[in-house]
Amino acid sequence: MRKILCGVVVLMGFTATAEASTYVWKDNVNGFTFSFPDSWRIQTEDVPTTRLRIAGPIGEDFATCRVKAEKDGRLQIYPKHLMTEAVDETLDRSFWEHEVAEHENATITDYRAPASLGGKGDATAIKASFVQANGSGKMNMYGEMIGSIYADTRYVVSCSSRMEVFEQYAPVFATIMGSVDLATKYHPFATGYYRDFLADPQLTLPRTKPGTIYRKNSFFWE
Repeated sequence: MRKILCGVVVLMGFTATAEASTYVWKDNVNGFTFSFPDSWRIQTEDVPTTRLRIAGPIGEDFATCRVKAEKDGRLQIYPKHLMTEAVDETLDRSFWEHEVAEHENATITDYRAPASLGGKGDATAIKASFVQANGSGKMNMYGEMIGSIYADTRYVVSCSSRMEVFEQYAPVFATIMGSVDLATKYHPFATGYYRDFLADPQLTLPRTKPGTIYRKNSFFWE
């Protein structure tokens, strides 16, 4: 794959009695990090915008997660404090209907807005059911997806499994999806480190009429 897997390994407790090693993966193009249990394995890409795709340890459960990223500069004109509303209107239900259309018989069962991706990216999220072939037939699947436009990039993070085992995977899916840490693109202060001059009272200069307020001296015209 074109990406790199960081050599950083941290310990994260998934149960009250056991700890599991977790890989921290960094995307060498967009700069975000993504964490997953070391028992999960990296798979080949499925679409050109996929940055990472992983599969759970139990093959028959068909548990997978992926991160897609592609350039989307439509919202760069908005300051950070307006991004929540802008993302809600852009990644709306019609966006998600188009997104899940890659799956057979896809149905959106839940839509949430606003949401957050990794604590930085304003987002919307859905849950959806769909049908997937498994080599010997078709099976019912269920999954979660969260989408965000952050700076000039659109991210879509999703996890799914066979419908019968989804509830078992839901806590792990939440941990994996919540591990996304986007590279910081916005300054924490709207005015940088300058004094907030935007809050100053407006200065009004008195004027007698448009143009100069000075009287013409006659000697200029003689």
